[in-house]
Amino acid sequence: MRKRRMIAGLASIAMATTLVACSSGSSDKSNTLTVGVNQELNGVFSPAYYSSSYDGYAIDLVYEPLLGYNADNELVPQLAQDMPEVSDDGLTYTFKIREGAKFSDGTPVTSKDVKYSFTLLADPSYTGRFAINAENIVGYKEYNQGDAEELSGIETPDDETVIFHAAEPRIDNLVTFGNNMKVMSASQFDYKKGDTSEIESSTSEMLGSGPYKLNSYDKSSGASFVRNENYEAKDGEYSIDKVIIKTTDVQTEVDELKSGSVDLLPQTIEQQKIGTVSKEDDLTYNSYFRAGEGYIAFNAVDGHTTADNAVRQALSYATDRQSFVDSYFKFEDASDEVVENTKLGYVPQVFWNPVSENLGEYVRGEKPLDGLTVYNFDTEKAKAVLDAAGWKVGEDGYRYKDGTKLEVKWMLSKDNSVLETLIPMVQKSWKEIGVDLKQTTVDFNTLIDTVQNPEKSSEWDVFFMAIGYTGLSDGDANSNYGNTPDNYPQIHDAQLDEYLRKGMYTNDAETSKENYLKAMERASEVDAYLPIYGNQYFDLYNKRVKNLKTSSVHSWAQAMDQASIEN
Repeated sequence: MRKRRMIAGLASIAMATTLVACSSGSSDKSNTLTVGVNQELNGVFSPAYYSSSYDGYAIDLVYEPLLGYNADNELVPQLAQDMPEVSDDGLTYTFKIREGAKFSDGTPVTSKDVKYSFTLLADPSYTGRFAINAENIVGYKEYNQGDAEELSGIETPDDETVIFHAAEPRIDNLVTFGNNMKVMSASQFDYKKGDTSEIESSTSEMLGSGPYKLNSYDKSSGASFVRNENYEAKDGEYSIDKVIIKTTDVQTEVDELKSGSVDLLPQTIEQQKIGTVSKEDDLTYNSYFRAGEGYIAFNAVDGHTTADNAVRQALSYATDRQSFVDSYFKFEDASDEVVENTKLGYVPQVFWNPVSENLGEYVRGEKPLDGLTVYNFDTEKAKAVLDAAGWKVGEDGYRYKDGTKLEVKWMLSKDNSVLETLIPMVQKSWKEIGVDLKQTTVDFNTLIDTVQNPEKSSEWDVFFMAIGYTGLSDGDANSNYGNTPDNYPQIHDAQLDEYLRKGMYTNDAETSKENYLKAMERASEVDAYLPIYGNQYFDLYNKRVKNLKTSSVHSWAQAMDQASIEN
């Protein structure tokens, strides 16, 4: 991600309040959609700097990429007038901007805004996660590391035309240029090369060309959005005047849905909540395959003990993922339709995008990959791995190596329903193999800040989170490894990096797939991430909400074009 988003588990967290509307747009409560999320918004509403999936909802309402995914998971024009012209060698992409497109301040969207949005990612002072989206543009190194005054690989021959020149063939060039970056206004900030400080310090100030604009934001309660009067919607589209993203309490959010104080609980995974809603006459749901996984990450460089690959592998073998899935995703009380037709959770075979266009079936375990190391639960194998690596059991039952105790520091996010089920299981099985598990519980934002900060890497050995991908690219794993901000374990493996490079830098789909399969095998060996579960997502909502067409890579915020409210 380049095209990925993080959520609290990306799973669940808490707070409750109600937002009060507003200065513009309709104040008619009957045409307001209130969306409950059980995690505070960070307020990082910049397409160049956000991390959290919840902030991503806000960005999807306000900003547009050139191309977007529709409800059928197809890449279609969004800010672009049409699909781009692509040269035969796959190195040149020519886009035309949609006629009449304007930012919410009334200024026209031009090719210079597109160039600015990617130039920011190439700036030497840029500190966000998305530089990888500019790295294959001609002139990136000259701008990022040299004296170049502009990013030469993006041409703007006129206000409506923007031309990307790729430095190398890449299997994801179209998605990277078209979908991975939403377009920002070049005139919003006084940007000069080498100084992104004003932009970075103003990430709550939104100015996009999308159908909505930010109306109000409060960290504790959420945010509200009203229609962008400068957005030219097609007849019948974007009929909902106001959208509220409301911070809800994980314990009471279903009660709020039933009472009508919220209309929608998106991307829900908890079987109790899904089951309850499935039996309510006034409520309904969408379900679709989740483009993401819940996972634990190991600190592979600065971890007190997890820097040892043998420890990572042993912890993985000693984690009973299947029992977790069977317990957490088992429907105890739900409608017959849900129970009979839904397999809510599964155990992924490898940490990768499970809806990847050519690789997802291997991730989901629908197709075997012979060279893959799959960490099926086996405490005896975990003990054998530790024995072979020199971790011996002491008189106190814990293991030691060269005087170092096998202590593992797990940084937990509070109010996380996944961890409430997983941790008691892990405590038992990890202790059985001689691990002294230490736990620290923090709020989700603190967890993100800690694992993203190399200066704090000694504070954790393991954390749990979930990842949500926003596309179908086979190359999403390139951002999880190597020299990228999303490589939280800081795993560096030359063989893995080479497979990932060869998988990415080609126009040939078969060559790409062959190398990515090898990368999968190597990634499973170095074991920096252990996928815990994959699942179906459920959007739970009131039946007065109509035509909410969501899918794996088309969230509720992107589905506002067709959605309406019936009163």
